[in-house]
Amino acid sequence: MMKLHHEGFGRLVLTAGRLIVFNKFLRDVHRFGFDSMESLEAAGEKIVADALEWIEKYPDVARY
Repeated sequence: MMKLHHEGFGRLVLTAGRLIVFNKFLRDVHRFGFDSMESLEAAGEKIVADALEWIEKYPDVARY
């Protein structure tokens, strides 16, 4: 789920079943907030790895 205000702020929530695996407040989304594409890739990989860690930790909640 993503709720984004027209001024460039909001919240992003990613769920798996009943488990919230990612929850972040967003701001200044109208600009590119990374120094390079590599730093964007690293941030994305960290988010995915953290989400998978939560799913592996609570598999019954994630598969509900």
